[in-house]
Amino acid sequence: MSFFEDEEEEPFYEPPPVRERRTGRKSRGPGGKSPLARVLVILAAVVVLVLATSLGIKSCLDRKKAGEFHDYFDAVASVTKDSDAIGKQLSDMLQNPNPNMRQSLENKLGDFQTASDKIVERAKAIDAPDQFKQEDEWFIASMQVRSRGLKGLQPALLNALGAQDNQAGAAQVSEELLILLTSDVSYDEFFYQPCENELKNEQINDVKVPESKFLADPAIASEQSAVTLLEKLKGGPQAQVSGLHDVDLVSLHVQPSGMRVKVDSQNSLKASDSLAFTVEIENIGESTETDVPVSLTLTAPGQPTPQKVDGKVPSIAPNEHKTISLTGLAAQAGPQVAILKASCGPVPGQTNLDGTTAQYQIVFS
Repeated sequence: MSFFEDEEEEPFYEPPPVRERRTGRKSRGPGGKSPLARVLVILAAVVVLVLATSLGIKSCLDRKKAGEFHDYFDAVASVTKDSDAIGKQLSDMLQNPNPNMRQSLENKLGDFQTASDKIVERAKAIDAPDQFKQEDEWFIASMQVRSRGLKGLQPALLNALGAQDNQAGAAQVSEELLILLTSDVSYDEFFYQPCENELKNEQINDVKVPESKFLADPAIASEQSAVTLLEKLKGGPQAQVSGLHDVDLVSLHVQPSGMRVKVDSQNSLKASDSLAFTVEIENIGESTETDVPVSLTLTAPGQPTPQKVDGKVPSIAPNEHKTISLTGLAAQAGPQVAILKASCGPVPGQTNLDGTTAQYQIVFS
């Protein structure tokens, strides 16, 4: 081969193609994220949305619950405020007694009882949330105990003021005051404390359970305090019940017609197996009288044994008129005259019996 001859060209070397490494990953999308990554992002967003919604719903429910609790305890506070006001007035009168306030105390006790009965009805009308249904029963019961104590205190005090033995009367007064004291204990132990604990469990801090106290000082209910009360109301340890004691019979009416039965003439009434009458009496004395007896006695022709019905007027103040209905007498029609006798009293200390009885002539048709 000649030096000048062209050398044979060697073929151009090309490297073999490199295989793409398989990693198991899918191809990325145009955004540079794999489909799995996009799914995870979406799931995270959904979880965040669900949590936010749940928290929003819970917050809304919590606000609603707190609003219900606010309304309930506000209603309870309105009731206890009025009840406590009665207790404060009573406590002030019992802690600072004097003979001049004796009559006003007797009258006030009746007013307190009427007001307390209305408070019980208000307590019953409150709609308690489900979380406090059981405690609400104790709240109502506490108000009922106060009403019961006031109901018993008035006659207990009046009887004690009418008795010479202060010690015996004081025991009865103390018993009724202890009932009032019990209402404070039941309210605190079975309503206030459990409600406070429930609010803590519910993690509600801006709702307050109202406190309530009827008697300012538990010592008021002691028997010795009652003795002191009676002594001061009577004017001293040796003071006796003074003043005129006198009740009179005012009138007798037939029911249901309302016709007045007259003393000075013959009365014609319709025969019945259950006659009904209304007896009116008046306290013309100077002291409030309690448990005043009233009776009707019918002596009819052909009946050898008179029929009698009895009743009592619980309390009657000086110059006050009270009526009582009596039923149970029976009479048959006939031409002969029957005698109906009405009577009231006498009350302890009453010496003048004029006006306590009356007789009526009756013909039953």
